[in-house]
Amino acid sequence: MNPTHRVMCIGAAAFVAALAACSGDSATSPSAQLVPDSAITSGIANDVGDAMATSLELMGTDEQSDGVTESGVVSSPGLHLDVTPNGATTCSGPDGQGWFTCTSTWHGLSLTTMRRFWDGTTLALGFTSATDSVNHIHTLTGSYTQGWFPFRTVWVNRHDTANLSVDRTTTPVTHVWNRVGVRQDSTMFVGQNVTRHWHYLSYDTATNVTFDMPRSQNIWPVSGSIVHNVTVHFEADRATRTQTKTVTRRAMITFNGTPDVTLQIGGLTCTLDLETHQVSDCQGS
Repeated sequence: MNPTHRVMCIGAAAFVAALAACSGDSATSPSAQLVPDSAITSGIANDVGDAMATSLELMGTDEQSDGVTESGVVSSPGLHLDVTPNGATTCSGPDGQGWFTCTSTWHGLSLTTMRRFWDGTTLALGFTSATDSVNHIHTLTGSYTQGWFPFRTVWVNRHDTANLSVDRTTTPVTHVWNRVGVRQDSTMFVGQNVTRHWHYLSYDTATNVTFDMPRSQNIWPVSGSIVHNVTVHFEADRATRTQTKTVTRRAMITFNGTPDVTLQIGGLTCTLDLETHQVSDCQGS
C-alpha cells in the first residue's frame, strides 16, 4: 500500500468502508484484476497464432531464396499494419562448412539466414535437380504492428534451425520442413485505461510440414504440425495499480491443405487464418 492510500484508509469509523478500496490495490486480491483471465488467454492465442503463421510464411520465403523453382510465396497482407516491402539482401559464402549467410529486411524485421545445400552427402553450391535437403539457421528481430489489431505492438526475438527435405519419389514431388527454435517475444496493447504486456519464452517445433509441388498451385501445407510450448508473463498497469500473472500453455496447429486451421491452446480452441494471421472463433478457456 503506498503512502497516499495509507492516509486514505486510516480511522476506525471508516475502516470497514475503506477496506475494500485499500485491498483493491493489492495485485493478489480479486478486485485488483485489471484484466480478466479470458482476455489474457485471448491475447496469448492471438500472439501464438501470429507467430505460427509467421513460421509458415518464412518457409515459403526460404524456398524462394533457396532458388527452388517450384515454389510460390504468399505474403500475408494482415501481418503488419503497413506492409513493408522486403529490403535488399546481402549474402556471403560459402564458408568452410558450406554455409551461405544472408541478411535482409523482411516485412520491416531484421532477418539473418544461414543456408547449406546437400546433394546426398555432398555439399552443393545451390539448389539443383539433385538437391535433396537444405539446412537453415534463422535469427529474426525487430517490431511491428499487427494489421488487424492496430493498437497492439509486437517485438520479435526468434532463433531457430530448420531443414527442408525434397522427396522426388512421390507424385507430386513434396517438400517437407522440420524446425526447432526458441522465441523471446513481447507484445503491448495500449487500451483506454489499462496497458497490457505479454512476455513470452517459447520453445517451438514444426514437424513434417509437407507441401505438394508446385507451390504456386499448392500454397498451404497438406499435413504436418507446429507446436509451441510457451511460458507467458503478463502485466497490466493502470495508474498506481499493477496486475501480474504467469501461465504456461501448449499450442498446436495441424495442417489440412487450406488456409484455415484449428489452433488448440490449452483449453481454448480457435480458428487461425494462415494468410492473414488472424485468430478468431475461440471457444473454451
